[in-house]
Amino acid sequence: MRLGTKIIIGFVCISLLLVVIGLISDRFTNEVRHDQLKYVNEVTAVVIYTGEMEGSLYQSLIFLNAIRETRKIESAYSTIQELPSINDLKNHFSDELDKFEYAFTQLEAGVGGDELLPENVNQLYKSYQVYKSLSKEWLIVGEEDFEQANLMFIRSIESYFTNNIIPQISQLRSFVLAVQEERNQRLNDSLNTAATVNYFATFLSVFLAIILAVYIYRSIANPLVKLNATAKKIGQGNLDERIEINSKDEMGELAKAFNEMAASLQKKTVSKAYVDNIIESIHEAIFVTDLDGKLQMINSATASLLGYKTEEMMHQPVEQFYDLENMKEVYDQHQENLQSFEFSLVRKNNEKIAVLFSEAGLIDTQGNLVGTVAVASDISQRKEQEEKMRESLREKEVMLAEIHHRVKNNLAVISGLLQLQSFSAGNAEVEKALTDSQLRIQSIALVHEMLYESESLAYVQYDKYVNDLLKAISSMYTSDKDIKLVSEADPVSLSVNQAIPCSLMLNELIVNSLKHSFENEDKGEILVNLKQENEKVMMVISDSGSGFDITNFSQSDSLGATLIKTLSTQLKGTFKFIENKGDERSRFQVEFIRES
Repeated sequence: MRLGTKIIIGFVCISLLLVVIGLISDRFTNEVRHDQLKYVNEVTAVVIYTGEMEGSLYQSLIFLNAIRETRKIESAYSTIQELPSINDLKNHFSDELDKFEYAFTQLEAGVGGDELLPENVNQLYKSYQVYKSLSKEWLIVGEEDFEQANLMFIRSIESYFTNNIIPQISQLRSFVLAVQEERNQRLNDSLNTAATVNYFATFLSVFLAIILAVYIYRSIANPLVKLNATAKKIGQGNLDERIEINSKDEMGELAKAFNEMAASLQKKTVSKAYVDNIIESIHEAIFVTDLDGKLQMINSATASLLGYKTEEMMHQPVEQFYDLENMKEVYDQHQENLQSFEFSLVRKNNEKIAVLFSEAGLIDTQGNLVGTVAVASDISQRKEQEEKMRESLREKEVMLAEIHHRVKNNLAVISGLLQLQSFSAGNAEVEKALTDSQLRIQSIALVHEMLYESESLAYVQYDKYVNDLLKAISSMYTSDKDIKLVSEADPVSLSVNQAIPCSLMLNELIVNSLKHSFENEDKGEILVNLKQENEKVMMVISDSGSGFDITNFSQSDSLGATLIKTLSTQLKGTFKFIENKGDERSRFQVEFIRES
């Protein structure tokens, strides 16, 4: 029998089976749906009408009591406009009685033609008639004698309602619950019948389907299983595999075509064994995974690096060999990047090993992503050497910081010696020269102090340095004049090679302004402005004093002028003086390129 004929027979049998089950299920489903709708409507009507009866009785008593209270108040007061009209209350009372009688009539009709209301429900209606009669009689008496009507309400109507009506209302609720239970039982019986039929039909359909499945499996599935298994092996590169199916149908023809294709591929394609040998000869660790991240191939270098046997790693999630606990952020950052990056793998003994890692998607011949390929090179020895170099560098940084600290201390000693010498000089000019030299030494010592305290041993945060230097000059240069030293400095960092000459120049210029610009003023201000644009640094020292002669500075051979010119040349910068004109300050401006 041809494969097409077998499939057609199978589909016809399944179709007939589905039609039969559908017809049976539809029939019983319609019956159950009809019964369910009927029972729900009946129960809903009973609940609604019994609720209306109960509510109407209680509401009628409320209106009677309202009439009694109104008459009581009217008997005590001549005119009360806010009270409701007794006629309106009587009308409301009559309406509630009409609602009760209508609901009882509908309940009696809705219970069923063959069913009668139980005796307790009929008794409620009889009690209602007595209650109605008493109420109407009470309304008549109340118009003539309020006191007698009030006594009648308490002893007759209210006590009768409490002792007769309320217990019978409770019996009415029991009747409603009984009706609901009876309707529910009918519905459950219908559902159970439908379920039994459906179970039988389902069992029968499953039984027939199993028989049909066994037939199809023997005639179709077995050859397909063989074909699928062999095709997978051929797809994995085992081109020596062949499909053994000897039937004369389409499956046999397909097997023959597969075998011819495998023979053709074996002649034209590189074998899997050849590719495996190439991968095995690579010294770096190689991980090949599928789309689920499970290992499909590794080389011996991978197993040796991680301390496993090859069979222990195969088909395991590759992430269990990655140190994602500590390096997940690094891995996620470089996962889409094809460049190599430093990563860690986890050995069998949980030891972390540093590797140079790269990962890329594995694409098949149709351009589909089928997994990933990762390559890892052991760099643990290189990392150890780098750590030794970093340790040596840290030791040198500590040593350099200590040198800066010692230089600062030595300069502080020299500054102290100069200060002691100035105290015993006995000559104003000598004392002045010693003070100037002390300030120069302090400006250099301050640079070393900031380098010692800084995280960088090569650069000084110069804006902070300017503030500290101005404080030092203020404390050293005592005067009876009120001269303020002000700093406006942007964040600028200078290398030690530029910080020291720049500091000496700044010291000389501030001291020069203190000496010469305020000879005729009792107070003033010296402003230091520091800015950086790209790599160009500009420092401006200005004062509000009278300034001094630029020509004298240019021709002067004093130590201060010589230092300023020399330090400017050392900075590879340019400087210029701007004279005091009118309200403008005299300014000294120096510009130089910051060393990077």
